Amino acid sequence: MKAVFRLTSDPSGSASPSSAALSVSAPAVAGKPAAGSSARPGPPAYARHQTARAVALYLVVAAVGFTVMLLVSRHFGRTPEMVLRRWDSGHYLHIAQHGYPGEIPYGPDGEPKFSRLAFFPLVPALIRAVHLVTALPMVWAGVVVSWAAASVAAAGVFRLVRAVGGRPGAGYACVALWACSPYAFALWVPYSEAVFSAALIWTLLAVLERRWLTAAALCAVAGAVRPSASVLVGTVGLAAGWELIQQRGGRRAWRAWVAVLTAPLGILASWLFLGSKVGRVDGWFEAERAWGQSFDFGAGTAHVLKDMLLYRHAGRMADLRTAAVIAVLVLGAVGVWALARDRRVPWPLVATVALAWVLIVGTPGSPLSKPRFMLPFLPVLLLLAARPLARAPLGVRVCLYGGGAVVSGWYAAGLLVLFEGSP
Repeated sequence: MKAVFRLTSDPSGSASPSSAALSVSAPAVAGKPAAGSSARPGPPAYARHQTARAVALYLVVAAVGFTVMLLVSRHFGRTPEMVLRRWDSGHYLHIAQHGYPGEIPYGPDGEPKFSRLAFFPLVPALIRAVHLVTALPMVWAGVVVSWAAASVAAAGVFRLVRAVGGRPGAGYACVALWACSPYAFALWVPYSEAVFSAALIWTLLAVLERRWLTAAALCAVAGAVRPSASVLVGTVGLAAGWELIQQRGGRRAWRAWVAVLTAPLGILASWLFLGSKVGRVDGWFEAERAWGQSFDFGAGTAHVLKDMLLYRHAGRMADLRTAAVIAVLVLGAVGVWALARDRRVPWPLVATVALAWVLIVGTPGSPLSKPRFMLPFLPVLLLLAARPLARAPLGVRVCLYGGGAVVSGWYAAGLLVLFEGSP
């Protein structure tokens, strides 16, 4: 049964956004309770089959990119294990094997040095669990976690497109475009993006369907994966708050209250857990200072963007990543504006991408990683391209997805093997 998040005019007949109420309707399915029933039947068989095809499409496109990445990396003398342990992967795998450090290192100037305490705990916990259950080497256990989570996320992307009125073809297009996007490598290796994407997409779907307890639980899971879950906490809080305004103390209003109160629990628990490792409540925030991720309202990003445009530090920054960063900052803003103008896109999705863009622009650290930080939110922006692409001839779509996967894998090898700085 597909839920639709739609605008309902007030009694005066006004259809303006300020007076519209958000509601969910679902057509009755043969043999199933009609909309408004307290029962929540699962999707019909044909919807499950379509979702399975979307996951299969994701896996095929991702497998092409992953293979190209490993082949190009091998050309430069890197084994698969060497590639899969690069940058953030190495940190997560080290935590999974050895745990967190017991102190924050400081330099002679009294400033904190880089510490693995900045990485949230759920991904290394999942990697360790898979390693213990399957006896796989830690690095391949991490790959299993990422691919399994990315498959769950792909299913959610397809369902999300269908929930906002997109046809199955648009859902397939959105999944495939996400699978072959330039920074899709983060879904293939032991990074946190795949697990976070799964929690994020299914939380948004639960919000659109007004399943507040599910939304809060999934949001809490996301909060144990990445600090950028604060964006999702904001979305759940805003949507549940709007529900409370509309309900005005209705029978089911307590669910929205629970969502508002429990959505932040995952990120709060992560902060406290990491702080306990070094014996101070603000331990994570102190460790994060070394990574430059404090919010400065965009001052640091503006400085980096100026350096890029003027080709300063050319040997370090004047490569394909410069174009990617500029594209994310500019096209992200344009995409948010376009989504806001598209009345078919529910406002919680627009709010999520807008908050993510503000967070990415407002934090100065890891400037070359900003496109990767946007990867979990990218499917919402891709709604704009998925519908027209679904009407393209099959041959055009096959060439686009296949060519995109090859380019994505080639670019991933450069990011992980050749370029300086964390991607």
